[in-house]
Amino acid sequence: MATPTDLAGLGFQPDPTIAEPIYLQLATALSDAIRVGRIVIGARLPSERRYAQALGVSRTTVTAAYQELRALGLLRGYVGRGAIVIANDPDRAPAEAIPWSQLASRFARRASPTSAGGHSGLISFGDGWLHPSLTPRAALAAGAARIVQDSDALTKAAPLRGLPALHDALIDTLRMNGVKTSPGEILITGGAQQGLNVIARAFISPGDAVVCENPTWHGAVRAFRAAGAEVVGVAMDHEGVDPDALEESLARLRPKFIYLIPSFQCPTGRLMGLQRRRRILEICARYRTPIVESHVYGDLAFGEKVPSLKSLDSTGLVIHQGSASKNVSAALRLGWLVAPRLAMDLLATAKASLDLSTPALTQAVLAGFLKSGAYARHQPKVREALRARRDALIAALAGHCPDLRYASPQGGLYLWAQLPKLISGHEVEAAAAAEGVSVRGGNSFLTDDATSSHIRLCYAAPALDEILAGAQRLGKALRTALKRHRGSVALGSAFASV
Repeated sequence: MATPTDLAGLGFQPDPTIAEPIYLQLATALSDAIRVGRIVIGARLPSERRYAQALGVSRTTVTAAYQELRALGLLRGYVGRGAIVIANDPDRAPAEAIPWSQLASRFARRASPTSAGGHSGLISFGDGWLHPSLTPRAALAAGAARIVQDSDALTKAAPLRGLPALHDALIDTLRMNGVKTSPGEILITGGAQQGLNVIARAFISPGDAVVCENPTWHGAVRAFRAAGAEVVGVAMDHEGVDPDALEESLARLRPKFIYLIPSFQCPTGRLMGLQRRRRILEICARYRTPIVESHVYGDLAFGEKVPSLKSLDSTGLVIHQGSASKNVSAALRLGWLVAPRLAMDLLATAKASLDLSTPALTQAVLAGFLKSGAYARHQPKVREALRARRDALIAALAGHCPDLRYASPQGGLYLWAQLPKLISGHEVEAAAAAEGVSVRGGNSFLTDDATSSHIRLCYAAPALDEILAGAQRLGKALRTALKRHRGSVALGSAFASV
């Protein structure tokens, strides 16, 4: 393999005083050097990590610069060989300089978790949705029937920031949870995930740092990294993010914001206590660091609710995120952001670059569901049903997966289980799929490349009467993974003794 080209002679120095982002400064310097022949066709550029260290910039800055050169047709990435210069003129780049698979981002290339898609009789602990039986179908159907009689709901687009009727309904619902807001502080999104993409587009520039729990919801990590952020995970304890570790990260990184799921966190199911929440707010206020609070599971408490960070926030630090998908219906792909007005202007502008209107029909259905009191009547029922599923899962795991270790979640959808030593979440995910039960290996929720020794089990996704059979299948998969691992260790020992 060719030695990477030494780029020290280019003399590139990032200039933070000019408006052009550093990654574009670097891309320009490299493309100019390629055009004049200082970097020749066939040259291999340094790895992103090594070059970033040499320049004293973040790796995401170098990654973004290399992506610009790929888009110009000057550079191509080869597995095992790195980034190779393939042309010196974008206008005369060879046709094969545009292989779409090579242009795919590192997020698009990331392998999907192993699943048993198409497996007859699959029992799912892997999905993060409510089972259809937990959806208030009659109330939603009645509301939808009323809405379709309104010609405006069928013919007119909703305003960019959302349907006024839904704003009004959310204001009342949020007020019952201690969050005081107004229509000018609410933005309706196409689900919680779009809300994360909007936040990323509104606030992140390549090279910015974002701090979050580790592990955390992988959709957030992908959204932030796709915008060019360096995502840094902070260790957790039984109550969520560690305050001391968080403060150290704020002091060291000065991140653009932190992202937290304080209530029944995905994937761990952990609940942050009231005193911990107040301490987190105090730390972030001291460092003037905004908080993005995902509250999508906050109403699913099996006991007394803990106040949201937004309801405790007196300084305007918190952007609060909610969703109808996790506690009403997966079919209602609706979310909302509650933010200070100055932040809301930026968020609305960012949303306009993604779509101009979230569907008015589903917004009207949710507005009617909230206003009619159906949501208030639904919540105790869904919480009781989820508690029953949690208890059924814990009882089934005790009988069929005795080697798993876990804490009983106090709400939400997920149980986070530690595996026996020697096996990884990825191994169990694959073995479980072969047995007809889906789980989520913990690797996909980590913010780094470490190997996880956990799996996430969603007790909301299967039918109640499927949970026992699912645990039996999972137990068989665990035994298979342990047997396979012990066999490979014994084989390795045998070869070592030869």
